[in-house]
Amino acid sequence: MKFFNIDMHVSVIEDIKTIFKDLGHQVDSKSISFHTWVFNRDADKVDVIGQHNWRDISPEMCDAFYERYKDELSDYDGFIVTYPPSFSLLFEKFNKPIIVVAATRYEAPFTNDITKWDQFNDFLRNKIDEGIIIPLANNLYDKKYCEHFTDREWNHISSLCAYTNLKYGGKKEQAILYDTCATGMDKNKINYIEPFDLQDRSWENIYDHKVAIHIPYNISTMTMFEQYMANMPLILPSLDLFVNIPGSLSQLYYGDIGEKNKEIFSSKESIKLADFYQWDWIIHYNDLDELSSIMNLTNFEAMSKRIQEENKQRKIKTYNSWKNVLDIICQR
Repeated sequence: MKFFNIDMHVSVIEDIKTIFKDLGHQVDSKSISFHTWVFNRDADKVDVIGQHNWRDISPEMCDAFYERYKDELSDYDGFIVTYPPSFSLLFEKFNKPIIVVAATRYEAPFTNDITKWDQFNDFLRNKIDEGIIIPLANNLYDKKYCEHFTDREWNHISSLCAYTNLKYGGKKEQAILYDTCATGMDKNKINYIEPFDLQDRSWENIYDHKVAIHIPYNISTMTMFEQYMANMPLILPSLDLFVNIPGSLSQLYYGDIGEKNKEIFSSKESIKLADFYQWDWIIHYNDLDELSSIMNLTNFEAMSKRIQEENKQRKIKTYNSWKNVLDIICQR
């Protein structure tokens, strides 16, 4: 089968393209992301919708998109949208399957417009019930989040991000630290460097550091998927520590989802659904002294081998899940 995609996120769709190709299917993607440089490419040109006006998506824009592309896209068997899921509105009139993958909060750009958000929820519910939209989430948190607001089941298929085709080297003594919260780690206790201080920020160079330490800004990040799939050891705060770090999960919400919902989705029960509390071989620390001990005492090469074994099973599970989705579409 052949699928078409327009996206504001380069990594989620790149992962799906890799998996679909291995399964014998084609994905043609137009990325209007500002981060296409990650894959050494420029953003694509798409008529009607683009980098600077996608937040203004409307019925009129969707009608104009259909009129512009109804012939050009007629040969596709279906469509894929990841970020934002609202791009599924662009493909409604094609009346073909739309795979929607929530990789972060699904409602953008409607977070601050409850009327449009409600309308989008109605659209999703109707199209899910009709079997047009196949609703998926690449992490358990967003599965719960989508189900809460849409009152429909969203299946979980984890991202893999094996597209780097590189593996952990671990030759460098320094850790690489991803800390948007400026937690003030002591370089005398922990030998680290931050990504923006690297002259070479290639995947290969990053994977050559002995471990990556993350204080995440979001519940699920593609950088961690990439690193873990490369068998790179990762260190993160324990759940009890993480929920008390000021500024952590700064991108958990994009607007006002209401105090009741904030209470639900900021709870330990919800945060525990993050990828980094689901994978078997993530190392967690409770304070900086424990982190220092972990850095000095852990055999990271042995840890990498354990991650490699887990990833073999993760890959089998993910490929089987996608095969099931594609089989369902084939049978329609």
